[in-house]
Amino acid sequence: MMNKKTNHFYSFLVRFLGVLFKVFYRFSVSGKENIPKYGSVVLVANHTSYFDPIVLGIAVFPRQVHFMAKEELFEGRILGPIIKKLGTFPVRRGKYDRQTLKNSLRVLSKGEALALFPEGKRYRLADGKLGPLRKGAAFIAIKSGALVVPIGIKGTEKIFSEGSSIPQFPKIKVKIGKPLPSINNKEKLMEKVGKDISLILGEM
Repeated sequence: MMNKKTNHFYSFLVRFLGVLFKVFYRFSVSGKENIPKYGSVVLVANHTSYFDPIVLGIAVFPRQVHFMAKEELFEGRILGPIIKKLGTFPVRRGKYDRQTLKNSLRVLSKGEALALFPEGKRYRLADGKLGPLRKGAAFIAIKSGALVVPIGIKGTEKIFSEGSSIPQFPKIKVKIGKPLPSINNKEKLMEKVGKDISLILGEM
């Protein structure tokens, strides 16, 4: 059954993309029972590809997930309105952005799901390795009191190999970990996030 907070456009698009990814990328997800059906939740995952938000959205459907995207994407006449309708909001990268923080907390105050990639940018490292984690995700989680769920994504980094514009069709897997215990210290929370995501990736 579709979550009552999932808009119809989002539902249609995620269902459609889900079919494509299952056919072309043999997409699979495990641990879906760890996603609460209702209530505020921060989904934290590794980030290796531009396809990660799509894959994450498919993995946790029917929960609608809100994402941040660089503000330049909202300037396009076609893409801008589409991603805005999908519940995405802009972020100014490399700067302290008070409005982005407000948007994040507003999403969570409504009992919705927010996805964050705490590495802040894409990293292609060895299996189980993460780039440096930023504390913004921890601040948002602690400030909102939302549940934090670690997630591992594997395979998206192989869709486009470095220097190639020809797409490949690797198997894509998502594994959703158990919600983290309540931690009210940013450093300790991010340490736990990094450890759990690395463990998840190592098990995939």
